[in-house]
Amino acid sequence: MKSPRNTHRPYTVEISAGAWSQVARLSQERYRAIQGHLERVASLGAQTEASATFQVDELHIHYAVDARRRLVTLLDITRDKLGAVKGVGRSTAPKASGL
Repeated sequence: MKSPRNTHRPYTVEISAGAWSQVARLSQERYRAIQGHLERVASLGAQTEASATFQVDELHIHYAVDARRRLVTLLDITRDKLGAVKGVGRSTAPKASGL
C-alpha cells in the first residue's frame, strides 16, 4: 500500500551511471530536448509506463519510471544508424544538431 505522505511528492529525473558518457557527447539542443521530454514524463508521475523509449532525431532514448521511489531514470541512448543514413526516424522532439 502506498504511503499517503508520498502521494504528492514530485518525481525526480536522474541519469544512470552508464548513460553519463552518452549524455556528455550530446549537443546542448539535444540534451535540452531529452531533458524536456523526461521532465514531462516526471510530471505525469505514475500514469506512465515502467520503462519506455522515445526518439529525438536518430537517437532512441531509453528510460525507466519507478513509482515507488518517484524517479524517472535515463538509462541509455542508442543511435538509429539506418535512420541517420536514410532519414527514416522521425523526431518526437524539436530538431537539434550534434551527437
